[in-house]
Amino acid sequence: MADNQFEVPAFVQSEITSRGYSMPPDMSAHIEAWYQWYTATHQFYTEQYVGVDGRSHKRQKLSLRPARRVCREWASLIANEMQAQSESPMANEWVRGYCEDTGLYALFQRGIERAFAMGTGAMALWFDVRDEGTAIRVRRYDAKMVIPLTWDEDGTTECAFCTRVTARGRQAVQLQMHVLDAGTRTYHVVTKVWREGRPMAPESLGIIEDFDTLCRTPTFCLLSPAIDNTVQDTSPYGVSVFNDAVDAMRMLDTAWTALYDETDLLRAVLMLPDSMISVETDEGGRRRAVPFGEREQRLYRLTDSPVTDAGKPFAFAPSMRTQSIHEVYADACAALGDECGFGSQYFRPDKSGGLKTATEVSADNSALMRNIRNHENALGKELGRLLTSLVECARVHCGAPVEEGAEPVTVAWDDSIITDTQAEKTQMLAEIAAGVVPRWAYLARFYGMSEEEARAAAPERTVLDVGF
Repeated sequence: MADNQFEVPAFVQSEITSRGYSMPPDMSAHIEAWYQWYTATHQFYTEQYVGVDGRSHKRQKLSLRPARRVCREWASLIANEMQAQSESPMANEWVRGYCEDTGLYALFQRGIERAFAMGTGAMALWFDVRDEGTAIRVRRYDAKMVIPLTWDEDGTTECAFCTRVTARGRQAVQLQMHVLDAGTRTYHVVTKVWREGRPMAPESLGIIEDFDTLCRTPTFCLLSPAIDNTVQDTSPYGVSVFNDAVDAMRMLDTAWTALYDETDLLRAVLMLPDSMISVETDEGGRRRAVPFGEREQRLYRLTDSPVTDAGKPFAFAPSMRTQSIHEVYADACAALGDECGFGSQYFRPDKSGGLKTATEVSADNSALMRNIRNHENALGKELGRLLTSLVECARVHCGAPVEEGAEPVTVAWDDSIITDTQAEKTQMLAEIAAGVVPRWAYLARFYGMSEEEARAAAPERTVLDVGF
């Protein structure tokens, strides 16, 4: 286990069970293993061997960080261009401004990367209540900090988040539970703090122990890949996106290490006889060979050997097997992409060209098209629900200019990797010119405006406008 790595303490688990909740099925071993692959700290990368001296030695394997590359790639594909929108004009304007001002999209992208690595991630509303007003922020949590409390096949309805905090200059453990009140059916945020295992009075820290959000929509969301959990039945946690690709990652990094070893050990060197090496006298009066300088690692003194001609330099330049090793490396890249949902051509180092438009992608990478849509559907539903709660809480607690009972917030994705966005824009403009599609539909489709905003910005032309 890595130094200073977070774990949910036993006293936090006792607090949860004392409130009538059961701890979810334990997946900590799987989450820990996935985290080790993600950070390339798994024991696979440390090889034990016995040297010629008869002693045990450790050798660190090289790594291209394939697990992190997979998760970073998925986060980039999914959340690189996204837009929160609502059919309610005031809510639409407020939530879009909030996301841009707070960098919520970047936070969501980092959350996807960790969630895809460890199977589960979460985002939750955080309330800073002061006399001068209330501020609301969105916080991100890793799988090790997430404790689902109530869940079923439809999702998680109550959840707790355990983190480290600093209280009065000293480290403490904080538990925040987002739970439903049985009477009001609104979500409450219950906060507990411990220092060195002893509970602290929330009032002494300026914390409201039980805060009523006055919101009936969950004030958190769980993020997971759209992959069925096959490692733990009836679990609210997800499974890592590279869980099925562990063997491919082993082969990939083994081939990468072999390429390095082949290049490093079999590089050309020159053996020189003593007669060609100058000597000098050091400060202690000892005679020694003059250093070769920067290229000394390529030059060696030649000892007497029956395979060389005495007095002549001897070049040692064996043939390398890098080509055959590279074939293994390419096959491992293809297997990694296939097992992680990108398709076998996505990571191949010898593929021709890149993924540029939907026409090129659809020809040989249909797996990516299907899987990215599945992930977007799962993640968009969760994030939209959280943003809907954010808008409602901002209206109630912060006085945000949002109409009461505003329409839910949804997430629109830029699917240029799946659909050729520029081609769709061109086609829609042609349809507008032909009178098949109304003008406002273009702004609603590609600029995230509500129907009311789009109609106001692009009113329909009348007969007089077109000169009839």
